[in-house]
Amino acid sequence: MSEDGTPNGRPVLGTLLDPSGDSQARELSLALAREAGEPVRFLSPLRAPDTQGVSAPATPADGPPVRFACTERTAGTGRSPADIVAADATEVGADVVTLERPASESSGAGIRRGTTDRIVANSPVDTVVANGCGDLEGLASILVPVSGGPHTELTVRVARALAEHENAWIELFTVVPEDADADQRSEGAEHLAEARRCLGEFEEFDTWLYEADDPAAAIAEQSAYYDAVVIGAPTESRLKRIVFGSTPDSVDERVDIPVITAASK
Repeated sequence: MSEDGTPNGRPVLGTLLDPSGDSQARELSLALAREAGEPVRFLSPLRAPDTQGVSAPATPADGPPVRFACTERTAGTGRSPADIVAADATEVGADVVTLERPASESSGAGIRRGTTDRIVANSPVDTVVANGCGDLEGLASILVPVSGGPHTELTVRVARALAEHENAWIELFTVVPEDADADQRSEGAEHLAEARRCLGEFEEFDTWLYEADDPAAAIAEQSAYYDAVVIGAPTESRLKRIVFGSTPDSVDERVDIPVITAASK
């Protein structure tokens, strides 16, 4: 602890767009902080939480230190939520920003960015976004689609943190075309191997090289047998996402379980 009582280390910045709810953002924050051995800092950039009615989730005795940001600095500043979160992340040297998309915002890239997308785009550090569907408590299995993109390491880290937090099983999953040749199968196997390396010493996992011509449809179909999906953020430009969509956006739109999207900086 520092002299002013602030936990030392690079905190996980849990961004609470709804201070009275956002249970997924809270669970994600605690899981990532515990996995990294770092503190949690909760920030409410839209409105100040009722400090009597809102508290951090119950944590075991060995859980990460939890601190709420000073609400006087976040309320009535005239700055956008994205600016507030970015400034706080920089000031405290945050490791990662977590948040939960409000029900009022749709998944995918719209013509106008919602608050969640603005926070992600403006963040100086990695971001992890929950879709707000379902519950992250009591997970037994997590589907982790991988395709060798730039977000693989963070995606697997998030899945591992949740799995360790909830004693869940991880399925590393990659899709190759139904008529895949040897090179395509080898590439798919390497994607799984890369993800496996990112798991470190975590042993409760399996790998699956799945044949399908539509990756988004395959992931959505198989998600019915899991409790949550953790996937890398879209790598397409915003314009391409608006016009053509993306696999993560499509999966989020098709399933009714928690979907966690990880974006590395």
